[in-house]
Amino acid sequence: MCWRESRSSDGLCFYHAEAHRSLSEGYRRWCRAYGYGVIDKIIDKRRYLERLLELSECGEWVKDVAKMELKRLKEEEDC
Repeated sequence: MCWRESRSSDGLCFYHAEAHRSLSEGYRRWCRAYGYGVIDKIIDKRRYLERLLELSECGEWVKDVAKMELKRLKEEEDC
């Protein structure tokens, strides 16, 4: 994803791994706040990630991870 040394099992540098952790925790909080169940999560995760990409408040590393996750979701749907 970037030129920095990978420090996590998923191949992310420290900064992208922290962004991934933050994004995942934010998504879990968002699901609890809006009451989404397991069945709804795939569709709603896509919306969540797309919305993050639109926000100027989100940093570059979070947006990089959001794009990666959207790509992974699309690949899962295509299988």
